[in-house]
Amino acid sequence: LTHALETKTIGGLYLAGQICGTTGYEEAAAQGIIAGTNAGLAAAAATRGEKSPSPFLLGRDEGYIGVLIDDLVTRGTTEPYRMFTSRAEYRISLRADNADLRLTQKAIDYGLVTDEERITSLAARETLIEDRIEDLRKFRLFVTDWADRGGKDLMGGDQMSKKSGQKKSGEEVLGMPHVTLSAVERIIRDV
Repeated sequence: LTHALETKTIGGLYLAGQICGTTGYEEAAAQGIIAGTNAGLAAAAATRGEKSPSPFLLGRDEGYIGVLIDDLVTRGTTEPYRMFTSRAEYRISLRADNADLRLTQKAIDYGLVTDEERITSLAARETLIEDRIEDLRKFRLFVTDWADRGGKDLMGGDQMSKKSGQKKSGEEVLGMPHVTLSAVERIIRDV
């Protein structure tokens, strides 16, 4: 089996589900998305007399489907495989709230997403996020000013006085422990 869920021995045959060593309808559905996509891409290319396009693949860093398929292809299974989030090295970044940012552009590139409203919405969200990050990078205050507006704990508690002559950007402050985006944005709005 390849990462596209195509059999190595019979080209053009894509598999999903129990035959791949998994149990559970979620795992079967996840594999079906990839196997079905790649089978459809290959069939469409064949009907046009073209060579099969590069397969639609998801890496371990792109989604739990990528973790599931990589485990099946590279590690195999001796018992029915279940996808547990603990198997994913990137589980902190594989969240439902950022799935559109991680996956939609790839789906657009492969012709899986064609709805103009969704494409426009994704572009608007990406622009909004980029603009907010840039605002955080540009906004700078002295450490003492951050502390005055957000509390001494915001800037490292008792160690703050050692750094009081430095300026920090909103992005740098956000990277500190116990600092939230809402706290930083509130300070930026108040200035």
